[in-house]
Amino acid sequence: MSPAHTVDIKQITDGVNVSTGKVDVRNAILISDDGEGARFIGTLVNNSDTDGITVSVEIGGDTETVLVPANSHVDLANDSQHDTLDFDSADAEPGSLVKVYFSYPDAEGVSANVPVLTTSQEEYATLAPTSTPEPTGQVTLPVETPSATPTDGE
Repeated sequence: MSPAHTVDIKQITDGVNVSTGKVDVRNAILISDDGEGARFIGTLVNNSDTDGITVSVEIGGDTETVLVPANSHVDLANDSQHDTLDFDSADAEPGSLVKVYFSYPDAEGVSANVPVLTTSQEEYATLAPTSTPEPTGQVTLPVETPSATPTDGE
């Protein structure tokens, strides 16, 4: 029998893993069906015992932030726990790799080439980005319908 080969660790995920300072980014992917907007999916892990860390996620000059509590993690695929990270102007063609930059104060940032997947895969079907509606300049007010009022004496 030969000893188990443990020198090379294999990443078994759809996404990529990177670390910067006390923050780990795990299974980072982008979801996009049209290539124009994308939702960032992944887990941000704060390895600090004392401080919450605000992590910035940047794609093509557009930046979103997430507060990760001390010694905890935020799963950005769980919509019921937090706001989603949707990038309306991301150039994220399905099947491509997009450079995403992760940073937080007091640490050097790190970039990663993150794969762009689509909602055609069952596990990502509910994770499509929601675009922000464009303002139309028109305001729609509710229409009040007059109600019939009874008259006195009849």
